Amino acid sequence: MAGTLLGRKPVKLLQRFLKSTFCHDVASSSQLSSEKIVIPNRIPRSPTAILEALASTVSRDSSGPHYKYHDDPYLTPGSNLSKRVFSLSKEAGRKAARWIRDENAAFFTHRPDDPFIEAFFPKMTYNEESNLSEETLRELIQKCSVSDAITVYQLSQSKGIELSDNVYQELLELVAYYNCEDPLDEDWVEERWYRQGVTAVRNTWKDNGLAEELFKSLSTKGSAAYGALIRGMAQYYQVDRAWQLYQECKEKNIPLDAGTYNSLIRVASFLRDSFDLRWQLVKELLTSMAESGVSPNLGTLNCTLEALSQVATWRQAKQLSLQVIAEFKSLGIQPCLATYYFLLTIHCRERGPISRILIDILDHIEGKQFEIEDPKDTFFFVTAMDVSRNHLQSLEVAQRVDKLLHTGNNYCLIGDSFKESIYYRHYFALACSTLIIEDFMEIYNDLVPHIYTPEPGVMEEVMKAISTHEAFEYLPQLWSDMIVFEHTSRDRLLSLVLSVLTKYQPSEENKQLTKQLATIAWDVWTRVQEQDETRHNKVSWNGLMIGDLLTTLVQCGEYDKSLIVMKEATTNAHKILGYIPVNALQILNNAAIEKEDAETCVSVAMYGLDAGHQETGEMVKQLQSKLNLSLEHQAKLSSAFGTELLNDSS
Repeated sequence: MAGTLLGRKPVKLLQRFLKSTFCHDVASSSQLSSEKIVIPNRIPRSPTAILEALASTVSRDSSGPHYKYHDDPYLTPGSNLSKRVFSLSKEAGRKAARWIRDENAAFFTHRPDDPFIEAFFPKMTYNEESNLSEETLRELIQKCSVSDAITVYQLSQSKGIELSDNVYQELLELVAYYNCEDPLDEDWVEERWYRQGVTAVRNTWKDNGLAEELFKSLSTKGSAAYGALIRGMAQYYQVDRAWQLYQECKEKNIPLDAGTYNSLIRVASFLRDSFDLRWQLVKELLTSMAESGVSPNLGTLNCTLEALSQVATWRQAKQLSLQVIAEFKSLGIQPCLATYYFLLTIHCRERGPISRILIDILDHIEGKQFEIEDPKDTFFFVTAMDVSRNHLQSLEVAQRVDKLLHTGNNYCLIGDSFKESIYYRHYFALACSTLIIEDFMEIYNDLVPHIYTPEPGVMEEVMKAISTHEAFEYLPQLWSDMIVFEHTSRDRLLSLVLSVLTKYQPSEENKQLTKQLATIAWDVWTRVQEQDETRHNKVSWNGLMIGDLLTTLVQCGEYDKSLIVMKEATTNAHKILGYIPVNALQILNNAAIEKEDAETCVSVAMYGLDAGHQETGEMVKQLQSKLNLSLEHQAKLSSAFGTELLNDSS
């Protein structure tokens, strides 16, 4: 009976569980069916949004080279020159391939891709036989193909094809903006990277060119036509003609847009001589904007500050710049990096008082991510680092600037190769003069050589820091880097390396380091001796360098090698500028006495006599007292120094 009850109980419990579960599922499903499903709106994203999201999770690997180089220590370029040659050579190869494709368009007719990818196929060429229309010219204008657009326009004129005023206006804007020249193709990334962003301020506008011809051919010349031509002339510093057109617009009551006013404000300083008159002209343009009902924008703010930066030595420039910032902020116009760049150029002058405006700027923008809003945005970081080093002389501020640079995608605003190099030059020099050598070498190891290759001047600062801190253990690494960076042909740098080596005092605990430093000294000698005689920047020995080399070799136990150097110095003395210092001769003389090398001692004494060192007599006395000289050596010394000196020493 008990067994039967025990057997039935689990069955009933299971039935109850299944029943309750079934009822719960039915209730849940009915509840869900009654709820309305809301599908969120589609978020428009770029084709590379997923890749960008993945890339944002990975930081730059400073231990590896840039992806455009071979990831091989023997093939990765190290010097600035080799990096430039490597990158531009690869791009030149792509240019050559494109040229071959375009010159042999008849062989590239197979088009299997769908949809058609125009960039993969030869460019269309236009001639008298081409079937042209207004739409053809419009498409070329949309692609910013300046030379082809000009060709099609000229062919259209010769064929009598009528063009609307809208197309004339679009073509005018294109040729005025680019000054009738093709812009650099967006595919040539390396050429753009190695172009220096700073261009000479001079008139490069093509006078009486196609832009002015198109302007004259317009049946009705409105604000758009005047604005395009004025902006083009102002951009290429044809300021007198641009101002004449502006005056013409005022006489004809032709309204102008904000971009045209901005271009005139930017070049206002070239239209007047004194500081007062220049600023008066800027105020007149701003007043004219207000009277015409034209709302200012960020470009207006930056152009106004740029005009003030051109008169930065004016006493009122700093105060006016702050007033301009405050007034534009009241209009709801927020500054960008270019705005802060102009403020730095106005307030942080080399010979002016110390300004802490950079610290105020960093307090305001620290931690923010920026996008390009003005072409001069790329000047902010390099200028801020320059101010940190030369104006404020503060490593803390420099580190804040560097942290901002590496926030988000802000590194894209570093500009070009030239600006990046100057940025790190200032950062390195400041860190080298401020930090203890161990902390500086951490920065060095993090950035060199894949992100930054120090210039010879920066390496000189590093060597001076090594000498000051007597951190000789870093010399082997730095010398290896100098070889990779192709700095071994710099006289000043080699002289500094040898000078640092002489301060090292060998010890039993540092035998390995002693051997390495001796190897560096001998490598310097070998490289200079084996250099190509036809080189224009050939390194020339001087007496101080030879003396430092002798001192290092003797102190590091390379006596035999020091004899080779001394023999060359005495044999080819005419190739060496100046004489070996007496302290180096004394070190070699003492080592020769210990080795009982009378021949070297006599040679050193004769060299010292020719060099006019007064201490040479004491060296001869020391030699006479500690070594048994042969009759030949005694005769040689007596003929040079006289018998009295030898008799006194005996």
